[in-house]
Amino acid sequence: MWYKNNSFRFTRRFFMRVRVSAVFEQAGEILCMKYIYGGKEVFALPGGGVDKDIPLQEAIVNEWKEELGIKVDIGDIILIGEAPAGKRHPQTLHVVFEAREIRGTPKVRSDATHSLDVAWVPLEKLSSLPLYPDVGKQLSASFSEEPRRSVAFISNCMERGYW
Repeated sequence: MWYKNNSFRFTRRFFMRVRVSAVFEQAGEILCMKYIYGGKEVFALPGGGVDKDIPLQEAIVNEWKEELGIKVDIGDIILIGEAPAGKRHPQTLHVVFEAREIRGTPKVRSDATHSLDVAWVPLEKLSSLPLYPDVGKQLSASFSEEPRRSVAFISNCMERGYW
């Protein structure tokens, strides 16, 4: 249970990592980053953890520029997922946005990531692919829906400053 004291500080601490990523689809394929973990190929949606005081969409733009050397325009949220805490990682909230447009040719920058390469993954393979976060089935369903659903993203829901 959460309690606030008079100075509005929470008396019980809670930590959840937030990771943002974006999905860019082109000609029926999704841009992913390829890794080898435990001797197996694993693919990831480009993105990363969110640093303190960095807006979510800005965090994605920064990660794509640092790791892939490209500029990206970010759209609405496609899905949100939660990964429970494990032995080697905290509980994580994954926020997956749509990447509307990219400028440049994506290339892995080895000074900024452990990824081996970029990979264009066909939409029809998303359901069975080892994908991080594990949202391949949901992405596949999202891309097959007409019209595609999204969740509106409010970048500042405290703008009018009532508190």
